[in-house]
Amino acid sequence: MTVRALIVGATSTVGKYVVDQLAAGGLVEPIAGVRKPEQARMFAEQGVATVDLDLDSAASVKAAVTGIDRIFLLTGYTVAMLPQSKLVIDYGKAAGATHIVHMGAWAPDDTDLPHFGWHQYVERYIEGSGLGWTHVAPHMFMQNMLGQGNLWKAFTDASEGDRGHAGSRPIHSPIGDGRVGWVAAEDIARVCVAALEDPSCHAGRKYDLSVDVKTVPEVVTLLEETLGRPFHAVMHSPEAFGEALLAGGMEPTYAACATENAGRFARDEVPGQDNVFPFEEIVGVPPVLWPAFIEAHRDAFIGH
Repeated sequence: MTVRALIVGATSTVGKYVVDQLAAGGLVEPIAGVRKPEQARMFAEQGVATVDLDLDSAASVKAAVTGIDRIFLLTGYTVAMLPQSKLVIDYGKAAGATHIVHMGAWAPDDTDLPHFGWHQYVERYIEGSGLGWTHVAPHMFMQNMLGQGNLWKAFTDASEGDRGHAGSRPIHSPIGDGRVGWVAAEDIARVCVAALEDPSCHAGRKYDLSVDVKTVPEVVTLLEETLGRPFHAVMHSPEAFGEALLAGGMEPTYAACATENAGRFARDEVPGQDNVFPFEEIVGVPPVLWPAFIEAHRDAFIGH
């Protein structure tokens, strides 16, 4: 029988990679949860099955998890992630799902920032649910530098007109010269897919993901060296970051947390923010480091 995995957050930065990698692997059939007809058409063109999924509707969630064996759970940037996650976990278990891969976010265990704490609440609820589980907690997305990361996208969109020096591409940042750990979305997906394809090897594990530590100016230097083009860092205050998030429609509570976190990163105040965690032992291949990421995303960085 075909093993089917519901992908909650299938259109997100990481979720798209999860769908693609599962489909390519052929061991587990991805079922993409979607809200819009155009999203369903996009996946249909890729040969991927979809199901209507409204995380704010118990009836929709109950229908979406019917016939599902495993679940990838990635919710949006809002406190609604708590009741939404509970619906997926409760109805998923009742429908017969056996394993859930939850993607949260890296943070110290004793964090006092609410949006990281929300992820930890979800993790604890999953652990008490009776489902098999794997938690994936990535640090800073390399895609943020492309303006594709979920948080930094509104920020870079709001600042798109700033081109700096003539002929030089801007790299926007709200974290100043803080040293932080980075990981590519495609690598985050590899870990999630490994757990979805072979839960027995990853059950009861939490994977903190950070593979390459750099400041934003150091990444800018690597961009110039790798691509042979001029780039420059555009440093914005955390407050400007928060204003951009609010302008992009983010929930005020979450935007305030993201703003505070950016400031702490900028000041190197987060214990462990420059940690690197084992990666190759999880999936059997080395991680994508900054030079390889830049080369793989050459066109996006150059602006083609």
